[in-house]
Amino acid sequence: MLNAIANGLGGTTGPTPTPTPPTPTPTPGSTPTPTPTIAPTATPTVGSTPTPTSTPVSGNLVTNGGFETGNLSGWTCNSGDSVITSPVYSGSHALQLAPTGSTTGECDQTIAVQANHSYTLTAYVYGAYAFLGVQGGASTWTSSTGYTQLSVPFTTGASQTSITIYVHGWYSQGNVSVDDVTLK
Repeated sequence: MLNAIANGLGGTTGPTPTPTPPTPTPTPGSTPTPTPTIAPTATPTVGSTPTPTSTPVSGNLVTNGGFETGNLSGWTCNSGDSVITSPVYSGSHALQLAPTGSTTGECDQTIAVQANHSYTLTAYVYGAYAFLGVQGGASTWTSSTGYTQLSVPFTTGASQTSITIYVHGWYSQGNVSVDDVTLK
């Protein structure tokens, strides 16, 4: 009977129950903050430096080529040459060259250019023996009774960075009108 009492008091050597911990209940809280990721950055590579290319020429390189300033600004001219209002090719002014027995009535202009580059010099001229050209290079002429376009294509030299363009008449051959001189 003692055994029965001992068993009733829990003193037996039978199986022992193992307690299980309670299951945790999730509680609402703050949302976890995502961990930032580091993006790779480009590493510059060592190499040759690119060579700049020449900028294409755009627009007219001639200063006051239409003589619309009403004066000879940008030009170096012989005495007697002037800006006129008639006859003109376009706009309201043109250049008048006045050749004499001792001068051709020349006007010229020095212009910065790119080496090894192709250009075309053009002008509208009116009168006997009208010349258009590049000093030391190409030129052309006409004898006309109305405005005629003259055109002089040329290519600059390997180290050439400036040119001088000119327009002129011919000794004692009458006035020459010039308008819309362009270099492109």
